[in-house]
Amino acid sequence: MNRPLLRTLQNIRFVDPRSFLVNLRKLEVEVAQSDMPSQTKSLRTNPLKETRERREAALFCVGMSQRIGRTVYFASHEDQDFDFVAKWVDAEGQHFARVQLKEVVPTSLNKSATLESVIQGLKKYTDSSDLTVAIHLNQVGRFEPDVLRLQHLNVASVWVFAATTVDQSLWSLWGNFREDDPYGTQFSYPTGA
Repeated sequence: MNRPLLRTLQNIRFVDPRSFLVNLRKLEVEVAQSDMPSQTKSLRTNPLKETRERREAALFCVGMSQRIGRTVYFASHEDQDFDFVAKWVDAEGQHFARVQLKEVVPTSLNKSATLESVIQGLKKYTDSSDLTVAIHLNQVGRFEPDVLRLQHLNVASVWVFAATTVDQSLWSLWGNFREDDPYGTQFSYPTGA
């Protein structure tokens, strides 16, 4: 990561993903019980796009936190080829990852949306060897991570995360698909309890 970008990242405000999701969940419950249009409830309007992306970033970071055993914070910071920045601290110091969010949208929004088409779209990243890609698999169905291999892409890592229960209380994070032996990590949607 270049020095000017690193200086910028050290000065932006990072958020604890668990706290963010706990607070958002309170609002989600109220909205779900309201008579608002379904597009508003599912954060599918232009004014709510940023909230939807922050939710996805927080979910990815909660999954990564579970995976590595330490809190992974996030900050919205769109720039060139990334949507947010993840940060964690370990014995070696502070680490930053530039993350590009992608989504396999529900079939109710696009019947032809597939994980394969999202992955094909990643080929456009030709000079992104330090970019992390997090794909929200937002469809009902079975995901077979064993068949997904992405060594041909020029990105640092590729992760897929999805709700594994209808009520979205349980999630899984699979990856890194740029490695030989990707595996899954299960995590719960934070509730504050």
